[in-house]
Amino acid sequence: MILKDILYTIKEDFKKLRIYPDVSLENGYVVDYEKYWKKRGRNNQSVLTQWQKDRADRISKMVSKDDVIIDVGCGDASLLKYLIDKTGVRGVGVDMSEPILENAKNIDVETIVLDISKIDTLGQLPEADYIMGLEILEHMPNPEEFIMAVRKKVRKGMIFSFPNTGYYAHRLRLLFGSFPLQWILHPSEHLRYWTVRDARFWVDSLGFKMDKIILYQGVTVLNNIFPSLFGKGIIIKISEKNEG
Repeated sequence: MILKDILYTIKEDFKKLRIYPDVSLENGYVVDYEKYWKKRGRNNQSVLTQWQKDRADRISKMVSKDDVIIDVGCGDASLLKYLIDKTGVRGVGVDMSEPILENAKNIDVETIVLDISKIDTLGQLPEADYIMGLEILEHMPNPEEFIMAVRKKVRKGMIFSFPNTGYYAHRLRLLFGSFPLQWILHPSEHLRYWTVRDARFWVDSLGFKMDKIILYQGVTVLNNIFPSLFGKGIIIKISEKNEG
């Protein structure tokens, strides 16, 4: 069964080595956030995908009961709701779209409507034990500016996730002359990219401590043996460095 899973994942990855999604330009040449999110969404928005559940289960081990977590770019807040129910944290979902946050309200998650792409609005965020941003940093032209702005709101640390550009399939696409395929509707969706080595260098350069870095999904078994090469997603937990 394990070998079958490995071969299936590799087979699916190889199918994508030379393909591109259809570029959607119906609404002009910029990303339509709500259309993008709907493309990623599910019919039952409160049910996590396998990726989201795996991500949430790993993050649940990083936090404690009664911690206050602000999930920036929370979307429908289904992952945040899962964390709340599983760990007993208090969660606040932040997103720029009121229609998208309707599902969060329906599942009793506290919400804040805020455009996080505007750095001067981040001062409106309340203080929290953790600020969490899952699959958002890669969409920002300057995530460093975002992190430096929200660090003032954090008591314990920050948790982020983003794709692992060092995943073997992305490396093979480069070998065959194509850039890593990490977008859904429009090539401009992802503006920044990290491998595991890049993430470690980047966090240290910003003056933070890497408390934890986890690779998840990708090719089963191999992602435990060679995580940097066969883990498809990266989760990092960072905090301020102790002085002295």
